[in-house]
Amino acid sequence: MYSYEEQCVMDLSDNYTLLYSFLGREVLDAFGVEGERAFREGTRRYGRDRGQCSREKHQALGVKINMKSLFSVGGDLPPDPRFHRELQELNPEERVSHTLVCPMADIWKAYGEREIGRMYCEEFHPACYNHYAFDYGHTNLAKTLTQEKDEYCAFNVVLRAENLPEELKPLCFAEYDPGYVEPKVEVPKANGKRGFETLSIKLYYYLLEAVQESFGEEGTAAIARGLEKMALDGAQRARNTAKAYDRPFDEQVVYDTYPLTLDPSKTDLWEGYRAHGAVELFERCFVPVVRTELAKG
Repeated sequence: MYSYEEQCVMDLSDNYTLLYSFLGREVLDAFGVEGERAFREGTRRYGRDRGQCSREKHQALGVKINMKSLFSVGGDLPPDPRFHRELQELNPEERVSHTLVCPMADIWKAYGEREIGRMYCEEFHPACYNHYAFDYGHTNLAKTLTQEKDEYCAFNVVLRAENLPEELKPLCFAEYDPGYVEPKVEVPKANGKRGFETLSIKLYYYLLEAVQESFGEEGTAAIARGLEKMALDGAQRARNTAKAYDRPFDEQVVYDTYPLTLDPSKTDLWEGYRAHGAVELFERCFVPVVRTELAKG
């Protein structure tokens, strides 16, 4: 059996994953193909934000912006004990890997939302990895576990020096930067709660933004319905964890297992992501559902 701390990391990951499919299901059901287009755009915006944040963090550390750095320096999330990958190649120009077990794919499949999960795979990874590399990277995702009959995810993420303009080559590859000494990087261990809360806020924000741009108040209403449903599911999942570990079903276990803090004023992570009524919608549609479930015990 996993420890309570390990279970909380897995719950945080699963609830982040389900945020995407609960919101996506409402948007696709309401707006069809046009809804999918907007949702994909929101996913790409989220991916670019995450890629840019990783790039800026790495530049501040003094490391080169390349594929080795992207996949080996200071990840923003703790490891998930369920995840299993085979790494074929990792060097400054290329990372080749096969994901054999992906908890995100597994939970989307369990909830009957493989199709929505595939949208995430198709849009997030290229947007994030390519934008990290100043939009000169290339991501080939030949297989995904969110695709029927695919037995693993096949990633080939590439940044070729010959494709870069001259001014970027020294930023990306040591051989173009005479005298460069690779820094000794000590990155603090990733905090699961803060990591998943950061990503959940950003993902929700960009999906809301793109859907509002396309559908106005009707789009906001679809996101609101998704928030209510994911709140009910998240509360039940927290209740299940509390029972499994003989703990009270209270606000602490919700905090431990759900990436979004019920009181947004208690975290600084919403800064920069408050537009479009994002916080107010969360407080109006998500928080009361969870508090009602907590009152039931």
